[in-house]
Amino acid sequence: MIERIYIPTVRRTDKQITFENLPDELKSKVIMVVEPSERPLYKYNCDYLVLPEKIVGTWTQLATTRYLIHKHAGSIRYVVADDDVIIKRRNAKYWTGVSNMERSKRNATPEEILEMFSTFDSWLNERNIGIVGPSNSEAPPPSTEYSDTKGVFTFVTIDGAMLSQVIDSMDITSIRVAEDVLFIFECLARGINTRLSTEWIMDNRSLNTQELKNTRAVWEEMYGADNQPEDHFQTDEHYKALAYIQSKFPHAMKIYEKDGRRKNTKYWKKAYAGR
Repeated sequence: MIERIYIPTVRRTDKQITFENLPDELKSKVIMVVEPSERPLYKYNCDYLVLPEKIVGTWTQLATTRYLIHKHAGSIRYVVADDDVIIKRRNAKYWTGVSNMERSKRNATPEEILEMFSTFDSWLNERNIGIVGPSNSEAPPPSTEYSDTKGVFTFVTIDGAMLSQVIDSMDITSIRVAEDVLFIFECLARGINTRLSTEWIMDNRSLNTQELKNTRAVWEEMYGADNQPEDHFQTDEHYKALAYIQSKFPHAMKIYEKDGRRKNTKYWKKAYAGR
């Protein structure tokens, strides 16, 4: 059973998209992970995990926050989700050939979100599968119900019984950005396989004006108000982080340039120790 849903959050004291779109049965499982100064501002009916003051404002705060979540969860099954996720369902025609809805995809109903959790929990019962999640709603769907040994991000369901055995040997707090990529590589290298759903998808780009302001504020903290990047994934900092990952997994990461833009390819299967 998936016992907990951790939602790290900052500057969204009155607008929790992920939480508000969960069915009530799952809201009771939520633990919002917040900074000490913001804790009094959150009034949501859920549990809270307050970050230690010593990590707030540090260079690798996000990576360290996720490490603390993994340690807090221990051996249970749990989700680590961004705070701005909307769960959707994709038409089954892509992998069954038979349509089950009018559109290619739509927002999932509360009952369907519960079905997704049940499916993810059953997948974690399979040998070596320790991380599962929905795919990006904008990604072209494969012709299969799911894809194994892929990057799972943003809404990550984890079997703590597997992760807790190796978490202390993993390097997951060394970089500020692309830390989620490093985490997946570290898990794969230790035989924890991943599974990405085709049917269950997510959208975390539904930002209103105030949320966009909050997002810009985070960028300003990272890069400075006069140096906010238009494309974070082309920044020197992002590619410095990828280069660090490449140094650890040279067989599983390629960095190159094409048409004047930096590119990278992640060979997840080459990193997987259980193949």
